[in-house]
Amino acid sequence: MKQIKTQDAVGHALIHDIVRIVIGDVKETAFSRGHVIGEEDVPKLLDLGKEHIYVMEPSDDGFLHEETVAQALYDIAKGTNMHDGPMSQGKIEAIADVDGLLKVDVEKLHAINSIGDLTIVTKLNNSPVKAGEKIAGMRCIPLLLDEREVKEAECIGGPILNIKPFVRKTMGIVTTGSEVFEGRITDAFTPIIEERCAEFGVKKIAHEIVTDDTDLIVAAIDKVKAAGADIIFCTGGMSVDPDDLTPGAIKRYADTVVTYGLPVLPGSMVCIAYCDDGTPILGVPGGVLFSKPTAFDAIVPRLVADDRITNEDCIAMGHGGFLG
Repeated sequence: MKQIKTQDAVGHALIHDIVRIVIGDVKETAFSRGHVIGEEDVPKLLDLGKEHIYVMEPSDDGFLHEETVAQALYDIAKGTNMHDGPMSQGKIEAIADVDGLLKVDVEKLHAINSIGDLTIVTKLNNSPVKAGEKIAGMRCIPLLLDEREVKEAECIGGPILNIKPFVRKTMGIVTTGSEVFEGRITDAFTPIIEERCAEFGVKKIAHEIVTDDTDLIVAAIDKVKAAGADIIFCTGGMSVDPDDLTPGAIKRYADTVVTYGLPVLPGSMVCIAYCDDGTPILGVPGGVLFSKPTAFDAIVPRLVADDRITNEDCIAMGHGGFLG
């Protein structure tokens, strides 16, 4: 790049956006890349502190402009169910097309951000996102970047980002406990679960209330599944007390039990299990009643997106799992 005085820059085209910032009030693009400077622009540029303007030179061959780099990074990172926003100030953003679960290839993200002056910034892996929400931004640090860095990133490859749509839309709830079954106390779990699942478009289609009996709990799980529930929630009786039978009933009914207990607080006493057809069963502990967020809020978006949870996933939740 060649530096010239702003007063001598009339007739030259800007090679980057110039930003106007008023602390606490304004951040805007005062001049866009490609704008040809006129006499009337000189005082405005000087007011912005731009005493010099930079123009491209033949010696810049082998270097890429920041906007070209940002677009290349987006093309590498882009996966399913997203689009790019407008280029602005050398940055481009990825925007969700659907409500769903954001999946980030953290290893590839780390590898690209380790190359040099490349930058991809994302929301956390497994974050729920809404259609139209910005999920990531891409840019490089300098105005011009050695094209070898971009080629190295392209060798790492993508996609880095994908959005899994929320596809499970119905739920069944099995409420356990003689105190609820006999009407001594009101079922407090069900309205909370309905409220927290509504934001993902999940509606209750079946609800069974049973006393503390393993056979009855198993039968109730089977009944709500037969009603067509995409997800099954079991509430009550989820502690380690000998008379808390819900985890044992889930283990008897499910084909695969991923975990009983999770390194997330509050709500660690969850049970995650699956039927052979992929239907998830979640044993919900009492902590969900008193706090938000809990383990429930970390798990449910993945269940709704049909993102199968593994034991390794559960172990990894300990990092950042202190929610209360």
